[in-house]
Amino acid sequence: MKRMFFLFVMAIVLSLATPGRASAQSCTAVATDLNFGTVSPISRASSAATSTVSVTCTWPAVTLVPNAQICLNLGGTSPRQLLNGTNQMQYDLYSDAGHSVSWGSTAAGTTPISFTMSKPALSTTLTQPVTVYGQISANQPTVPSVGNVSTLYTQSFSGTQTSLNVGFYLLGTGLACSTLAASGTFGFSANATVVNNCNISATNITFTPAALLNTALTASGTITAQCTNGDAYKITLDGGSNGTVGARNMLRTGGATIGYQLYIDQQFATPWGDGTAGTSAATGTGTGLAQVMSVYGRVPAQTTPAPGTYTDTITATISF
Repeated sequence: MKRMFFLFVMAIVLSLATPGRASAQSCTAVATDLNFGTVSPISRASSAATSTVSVTCTWPAVTLVPNAQICLNLGGTSPRQLLNGTNQMQYDLYSDAGHSVSWGSTAAGTTPISFTMSKPALSTTLTQPVTVYGQISANQPTVPSVGNVSTLYTQSFSGTQTSLNVGFYLLGTGLACSTLAASGTFGFSANATVVNNCNISATNITFTPAALLNTALTASGTITAQCTNGDAYKITLDGGSNGTVGARNMLRTGGATIGYQLYIDQQFATPWGDGTAGTSAATGTGTGLAQVMSVYGRVPAQTTPAPGTYTDTITATISF
């Protein structure tokens, strides 16, 4: 009886320790795409977004290794690039909300995302979502759109660039990621849409004071446009507060006026307006940087009205 009892106990111990029983544990990972939405490079601001990698581990009802060390590896170099053809926009993926630890892999000598999971007491399956943090770098104003429309930039991570490494154990604080074998992959992509956008500003035009208007007066100001690289734009000027695009007037309190005109060119040959009444709009293509255009003003010789300060307010509109 003693011999039979001893052999029975040994059989149980050996069966619990065999690799076949240990391999009953397994984990899989599924990732969602990381979508930055629309971004405007000329804002020079960074853009942030998140995605999720969900890891599901399954154990048999009885196991000697209820703990799992999970390591999510992401290949490639840091920082990363979202691409549209040969155009690129710099960004990176991080394991923390502060964007301080880039997501990497043990194979590249960088830092994978690492955590532990433990078998629930009343279940054989556990799913743990892990947040991945993405950030597009600030100060990239020259990132272009293509074809004068909103443009999608992407980077895809296939199975060869990702790996789920898993190790099961009984007790302790976990296992080193470098010691674990790959147990699967999880493909996903990151994307952002670069939108056409423009900013516009202007300086005033001030004519030199004159006692008589028997000769023409000239002056100039500037309009500054900053548009997405590759974005075609048009700038129109309205007729002001006191006239039309073809016949502008500066007004003095009390009602007297002085006629004048604004021009695209220094030769005063092309009146700057909205395309009507013999005027033209200024056009250009954005570079992502500020583009400064001169506005040339001319007061032709005319009967001099009563002394005073004469003004007009013009609205410049940029279309893109």
